[in-house]
Amino acid sequence: MPATAELDEGGKTFTLTVGVWFNTYPVGELSDWIAFYRRNRQDHPKSLQSYDDTIAALEALHGRLNGADMDQKGG
Repeated sequence: MPATAELDEGGKTFTLTVGVWFNTYPVGELSDWIAFYRRNRQDHPKSLQSYDDTIAALEALHGRLNGADMDQKGG
């Protein structure tokens, strides 16, 4: 199911949207949510594909945030 993870205005929270469901979380919890969905994918092998889009969206946001951190640090 299509998923997106977008940084909210102000940069302190992100919104994860999967289909019609969505929720907002603190940016500091992003790694925890990636780990949560990876664990679910591992623990529920029949549902592997259902977690892939969510993990990809969260990892993409993580990458964008890390790239922004590197830009701000001059790296």
